[in-house]
Amino acid sequence: MAIFTSQFLAMSQEPHPHEDEITLTDIWIKLQEWTAYLWKRKVWIIAIAFLFAVGGYLKVKLARPVYSATLTFSLEQGGGKGSNLAGLASQFGFSMGGDGGGMFSGENLLTLMKSRRMVEDVLLTPVDIDGDSVLLIDQYVRSWPELKERWDSTGLYPFDAAKKHERLQDSALGVIHSAIIDKALVVSKQDEALSFVSLSYSGHDEVFSGRFVEQLTLQATAFYVESKTANNRANMAKLQRRVDSVTSELEVAMVSAGRASDANMFTVQSAAKVSSLEKQMKVTMLTTLYGELVKNLELSKTLASREEPLITDIDRPHYPLRVRESGLKGALFGGVLGGFLTVLFFGGREFLRDLNRQAKEQKAA
Repeated sequence: MAIFTSQFLAMSQEPHPHEDEITLTDIWIKLQEWTAYLWKRKVWIIAIAFLFAVGGYLKVKLARPVYSATLTFSLEQGGGKGSNLAGLASQFGFSMGGDGGGMFSGENLLTLMKSRRMVEDVLLTPVDIDGDSVLLIDQYVRSWPELKERWDSTGLYPFDAAKKHERLQDSALGVIHSAIIDKALVVSKQDEALSFVSLSYSGHDEVFSGRFVEQLTLQATAFYVESKTANNRANMAKLQRRVDSVTSELEVAMVSAGRASDANMFTVQSAAKVSSLEKQMKVTMLTTLYGELVKNLELSKTLASREEPLITDIDRPHYPLRVRESGLKGALFGGVLGGFLTVLFFGGREFLRDLNRQAKEQKAA
């Protein structure tokens, strides 16, 4: 009996196999403890959050202003059936049905606007600023004092457009292009149905921001339209040369036929009039050919006008430009960040203290 009693007491002193498991009740109790702990330190949390909010507000207000310029235009692709018009022109070996700009179809206009060629052409465009003709790239450099100082030391400022293909100048243009594309320029299509394209630039210089979006839109859309209509314009030029050539031949033939007619005016023999008849026949043939060529030339012009993209400005930058800053947002972000970090600090410290206390209790047991 004594042996049985001692075994029972030993078993009762062994730890329960599920004693170390954490239940939902334990978690709820621990959350209540932490909430009570943080509530006691609410003054510290509110004070630090307030200081962060003031810091966020001052950071926004004291920072250099960022000017945002936005230009919106609509792009309506030209086109239509036009097969009958193209068929008439094809009678003379001319194809009027292509758009001549397949590589620039669809969304590629957006890519074209961000290409290095377009951006560099705009940067090297002289504009009138306060009565002076200034390259846009020089106006851009002026808005970055540190960059201007470096360019002054290397002889890059003011920029010489004639040396743009030299190694140093080309490298500098590449750096500015990357900075504009990656951080400042946004090109997007707002509405698929209406084909609204929006071009936005944000920078520290108000003049540069507005002029840049205007010049970039102007040059990119002009290049786009020229590329889309290149094939039609080439074919119209061929037709025009044919018309001019036939016109010259017709004038010569008419003069020759007139002289032959005058020479044979009083001739009775029919054989002597053969030469005059041949010249008159040539005049008739050239007249018919001239009429057909002129008709096809006019039809080709009509077809080209139908296929030319229509670009219409919807909204342009208005001065003074909108300054992209918000002290309220800066204060809100700073306050939330400060409060979160403070709660994280106190909560983490209390968690470590709790772990340390449990370790000491287990060690003492």
